[in-house]
Amino acid sequence: MGLNFSVRVRRALRVSAPRLLGALGLIVVGAVNSACSGDDEDPPRKPPEFPATNDMMNWIQLITEQGIRRAGYPANQWTENWTAQQFRKLGLKDVALEPVQAVTWMPSSCALEVWSDVAPAETTNLPCFHVPYTTLSADVVLPLAELADGDVTGKAAVVTATFLTLPQTAMITFSNRHYDPTGEFQTMNQTLPFTPKIMNVLEPSIEAGASAFIGVLDVPWETHDYFVPYDAHMRPIPGVWISKSVGAQLRAVMARGAASVRVKVDSTAPTVETYNIVGTLPGATTDSVIFGSHHDGPWASAVEDASGIALVLAQAKYWSEVPRAKRPFTFKFVLQAAHVAGYPGAARYVEDHQAELAQTIVEIHLEHVARLCEGRDGVLVPTDEPEVRWWFTSESKSLEDAVEHAIIEQGLERSLIIGPNGFPPGTEAPPTDGSRFHLAGVPIMNFLTAPMYLFDSQDTIDKVHEPSLLPISRAVVSMVEQLRGHTAASIRAELPPAAE
Repeated sequence: MGLNFSVRVRRALRVSAPRLLGALGLIVVGAVNSACSGDDEDPPRKPPEFPATNDMMNWIQLITEQGIRRAGYPANQWTENWTAQQFRKLGLKDVALEPVQAVTWMPSSCALEVWSDVAPAETTNLPCFHVPYTTLSADVVLPLAELADGDVTGKAAVVTATFLTLPQTAMITFSNRHYDPTGEFQTMNQTLPFTPKIMNVLEPSIEAGASAFIGVLDVPWETHDYFVPYDAHMRPIPGVWISKSVGAQLRAVMARGAASVRVKVDSTAPTVETYNIVGTLPGATTDSVIFGSHHDGPWASAVEDASGIALVLAQAKYWSEVPRAKRPFTFKFVLQAAHVAGYPGAARYVEDHQAELAQTIVEIHLEHVARLCEGRDGVLVPTDEPEVRWWFTSESKSLEDAVEHAIIEQGLERSLIIGPNGFPPGTEAPPTDGSRFHLAGVPIMNFLTAPMYLFDSQDTIDKVHEPSLLPISRAVVSMVEQLRGHTAASIRAELPPAAE
């Protein structure tokens, strides 16, 4: 079995050199630690430890047990307070809850009734979910029409929503490096949690003059709980999601001839105050590394992003047990608010912390420790395998080398190191909650997976890929250690001019 890497010559991997440098780094670090062991400021301590996997899973379980974690919901408020408490217990300094205004989504009812115009008394009630950020309250009766058939003016447009499936041979073309020791990328396909329209699922219907949207989720399992769009941009028509089998019922009525539908929805989208949770561990230098994730989620959401919270807490625990003089950098910890309400938490943090961002070596965002799932007979079934791992990394050789070395060291197969812009095609930043840092000129390493169930209520504790929690945590520490001796200025000097 060999290592399969990018064929681009300019990105050819140099495995032996990073390993040698890593080994030499550990020797130097050990010598420095030995020399500093008598430091008056920091008495001798036991080696730092990661939390046990069971502890991390218990954190995730505790968070998900609180319920739906959208901004402004009680479960999200609980999570804000609990994570701040954990930061304080770990000895982080300057722990604060920094306010963020967010437009949240609070659905209360959704009803869909359909009938054939030749038999209007024979109505069928269909289960549905009110599409986020569409008309808040509506009770309308409209004729039905397939968007694909053309004229939907003044009608309820029926639209098939099929998730993107990408062959990994195509994804390799977007990557600068990849780690695929078994060669499975050559035949592997990944189903993403988006249609080709990403957030703009309603826009074709709106542009065609439709008065309502009915999205039929043609995905590998039965669901109507699809929390997309989540950009907090209000759409001017009501919309509902229905499952594939329910869509078949609706279309069976339409097959009889002209048909009508009653769409009745009621939701609110209040502006609420939520909070970024922040804390600091001072280090040997004022140059900093930021560890981030977000604390909200579309549902109770174990992967999105209770797992990310656990990864950030693991870094906080580990580095809190390293004496200040031996921490290579000052560490900032940020759990951002309202990712699924248009990302205002990320924007607020970047705006409020401009001064410190100039001294940031890298922003490390940690999201989604996901288990690959399969759809079987309309049910999501977890496998033993991890989902494909994306590592969006600024194109600094030092950063890419550090990420590559750590991935290989920890055996994190199914990994792609991707530049911070260009995927999805035409974008200026990666599809992560850390993208705002990249747009602000901060070097990034953003870890993300994109399982197909990411925005569904089926994102439950069994979807977390438990065996990955510690290897990913160890890999992040390895990345940081390999950057020891670098400065914010030295990393930025390596970036291509267009990325500055």
